Amino acid sequence: MPCFALLSVQRPKFKLSEDCLYLNIYSPANKAPDAKLPVMVWIHGGGFVIGSASSFDGSALAAYQDVVVVLIQYRLGVLGFLR
Repeated sequence: MPCFALLSVQRPKFKLSEDCLYLNIYSPANKAPDAKLPVMVWIHGGGFVIGSASSFDGSALAAYQDVVVVLIQYRLGVLGFLR
């Protein structure tokens, strides 16, 4: 007789906070502080409901492409976009 295991489905636990206005800035370590570098600004997607800047890491792009990377973390959902 076959034995069937119960499937346990759990929701991932996300840490939520209203303190969510951040800029994550990455710059090349080997450049002079007064070097003129291009700046790339990344605004994460997610339909203004989900997503975060912390899910992206701009350090490799800054290091290998000689660019300053700015990741914007903004309020989502009702806290940011009351519809």
